[in-house]
Amino acid sequence: MELKMLDPEQAYWGLRAMKTIVMADGALDKSERHMMESMQRIFGTTHELEQLAPITPAELARAFPDPQLRYQLVQGLIVMSLIDGEASPQEADLVENFAQALEVSAPEVKNLRHVMNRKIVPLRLDLVRRVWLRPKVKEIWEKEGIRGLFKFVLGMAGKYENAALAARYQALEHYSTGSLGRSYWEYCRKNEFAFPGEKGGAPEPILFHDCAHLLSGYGTTPEEEVQVACFSAGFQRREPWLFVFFVLLQFHMGIRMTPITEARTGFFDPEKAMIALRRGAAMNVDLNDGWDYWPVMGEQVENLRRQYNILPVEAFRTRTDPNVRDVA
Repeated sequence: MELKMLDPEQAYWGLRAMKTIVMADGALDKSERHMMESMQRIFGTTHELEQLAPITPAELARAFPDPQLRYQLVQGLIVMSLIDGEASPQEADLVENFAQALEVSAPEVKNLRHVMNRKIVPLRLDLVRRVWLRPKVKEIWEKEGIRGLFKFVLGMAGKYENAALAARYQALEHYSTGSLGRSYWEYCRKNEFAFPGEKGGAPEPILFHDCAHLLSGYGTTPEEEVQVACFSAGFQRREPWLFVFFVLLQFHMGIRMTPITEARTGFFDPEKAMIALRRGAAMNVDLNDGWDYWPVMGEQVENLRRQYNILPVEAFRTRTDPNVRDVA
């Protein structure tokens, strides 16, 4: 994705908008304060949150003429409205007003209204369609036709079995230690995931997600699933913010968006999510758009990180982060 960082002046206006959202239905709670403090560390500002005045949508629009920054800000306001684990009518109304003033049309704004009204079925259908079905079905149809679609549907249901295909993935055990192939084999065995072709195995078109885990270094705990989703949003060119919204619902709001994984609450850490997003945005390849992992299965993961410009977490931590030592 294209990701622009706010300068300190822009961050000031953005923080005022965030505070306006959360104050719509009461005072700042702990999670909302944590998010605003996290944004301050990321953008290098030190405003007293209590002193930040509300801002109108028209004022914010005048301060943000850049269309990309406007779009990012609306997405940030959506996260802000949900970070406390609730979706209030007042906050949803304000997000819509800000989006309208900023001339931003984003599906997540409409989805926020679904969350607020607890319309989970249409919400789930819309997000799943946009995350997997529409892009993957088109890709599979162009490559394999109806046969490929049939395999994909069975794979999503965990019912597709193909001994020859499974054997190809099982053979990754013999790849060199540290290679992408061997790392994927270890990842599946450690987490007790079936290989493609084995009963219950994931369909191949969505294996880019597992590769994103391996290349980013993020594991499979709920907190790390949030981070790998944000990392994936960063490198994607097609509806990137959808991944952030999807994982916010699944692992922070407790709204189950996939039958494969249990919904959880409270695992969206704004600072870690933003770092993961920036790591993905710095990449020079979209793993979910035409990338073929088989030619590089024998490559060392560390070499692929350098090749794809996957920078370490430490490259994006601020100087005020207590976990970073000053080595000057």
